[in-house]
Amino acid sequence: MKKIIIGITVLLGLWLILDLANINTSYVIPTLIEWPTKFILPWIFLYWFVRLVKTQEK
Repeated sequence: MKKIIIGITVLLGLWLILDLANINTSYVIPTLIEWPTKFILPWIFLYWFVRLVKTQEK
C-alpha cells in the first residue's frame, strides 16, 4: 500500500511540474512510455529467451 501511495505521489508531482513548465503532458508522457516499450523491452525479452534456450540445452 505504501508503494502505491508513493507511486501516485510521484506521478502527480511529475504532472504538476510538467504543467508548471508549460509542457504538453498529453504528448510527453505517452512518448516516454512508448520509447522503452519499443526499444528496451524487446532486448529484455530476447535476453530471457536466450537464457531459456541455454537452460533447455543443458
